[in-house]
Amino acid sequence: MNPSFVAEDTIAAIATPKGEGAIGLIRLSGEKAISIADSIIRLSNGRSLSTLDSWRMALGELHTKGQSVDEVLASVFRNPHSFTGEDMVEISCHGAPVILKQILEGLVSMGARLAERGEFSYRAYLNGKMDLLQAEAIAELISAKTEASSHAALANLNGKLSAELKKVRENLLEASASLEVAMDHSDDPTVGTALTLEQIGKNIGLQAESIEKLVESYQYGRLLRDGIKIAIVGKPNAGKSSLLNCILGSERAIVSALPGTTRDTIEEGFDLFGIPAILVDTAGLRDHTLDPIEKIGIERTKRALERADAAIVMVDGSTALAAEDFRLAKLIEGKPAVIALSKEDLPQKVDSAKMDSAFPGIKRVSISVIRNHGIAELLKALYAQVASSKNGDRRDALVLTSVRHKDCLESAGRHLRASQELIRQESGEECVALEIRDALDRIGELAGETAAEDILNKIFSGFCVGK
Repeated sequence: MNPSFVAEDTIAAIATPKGEGAIGLIRLSGEKAISIADSIIRLSNGRSLSTLDSWRMALGELHTKGQSVDEVLASVFRNPHSFTGEDMVEISCHGAPVILKQILEGLVSMGARLAERGEFSYRAYLNGKMDLLQAEAIAELISAKTEASSHAALANLNGKLSAELKKVRENLLEASASLEVAMDHSDDPTVGTALTLEQIGKNIGLQAESIEKLVESYQYGRLLRDGIKIAIVGKPNAGKSSLLNCILGSERAIVSALPGTTRDTIEEGFDLFGIPAILVDTAGLRDHTLDPIEKIGIERTKRALERADAAIVMVDGSTALAAEDFRLAKLIEGKPAVIALSKEDLPQKVDSAKMDSAFPGIKRVSISVIRNHGIAELLKALYAQVASSKNGDRRDALVLTSVRHKDCLESAGRHLRASQELIRQESGEECVALEIRDALDRIGELAGETAAEDILNKIFSGFCVGK
């Protein structure tokens, strides 16, 4: 996307999802946005759209190719008080795809250009309506799958992460300024600086800690953005499908007393305390079966377990441990897991000592799907496994959800720690200042102050059209 090319055109796009809907929305932005919309909309009050004050909405009839298309509501937003910082018009119409298509074609015929992906947000960024962190948060908010992920995206959109990094940047600029003064007047002992070298070192250490805390949050932020896949595994008839249905609150999987009912994997999404999760019900694992279809299901179970981020291991508490249970213990090694000791409502025959030996250190929870007992405790144990962090629960804290953010801040943190080491070694101010400048550059890249054009194009091309 070429910024100079972008700024010269008036762009138009459908802003609502594809398909039928009660309402559709088309956006226009650019120098000619109001005049182009005015050319095809006849307001009911007889006025011209160009006479409307900013942030006003008016009813009218839209015409293209000499015929009426729809009754619409047109909203006018004049620069610089709009989302993009340019003149904007939003046209609300009925959500039939054919109507939206006709209106968009009418706007293009009057001089608008079809917007590229993310071009509205790109213009907002170019016109200083938001920084790059806030622009990226728009895409994250649109794609949020849980309340926690939308909360994290909204915090970044509201500028909380930007504000935190601004504090870090201001402190580093103060340290950098003191070093510059010291270097410029190194031959004049009468010239003082705002901070001593010792104070600069302490300041740098505090900013490095703030950055490292944000970097550590990426573990949780990645879960909010990408979600996790959880495989339910166990021997046949251990209660896997029953557990899936219980967690989802619907009869998603077929449940039968006959072993080997599940022949293929079944995947369904659910909210694991704010983390988008996919639950995978799998075929039961057993050593010997003559059924070729069941054999295929077992192989798919193994592959599903390999691809899963975590596992719920179903162990039938009403029977003794079987060879399949011990095989599962080997298959889940190194993977976050919890054990669901099922059929708590029946007499328990599983040997606790053998369980400890087969699954050392793995949390187990006794459950009864029939009584709906232990399910909440099982999910809490699972959450503790997948969202574990040395900083604890981060649901109310600022979190990084982008690998770009993490990489930039990791680099900035390394430069700051290097500058601290140079101060300890009593190296020259020039070397310390250089490391601080490099850290500032990486922080500036985050907000878009020093971001290269190819980075901007990559970020905004991932947006949907109309945003």
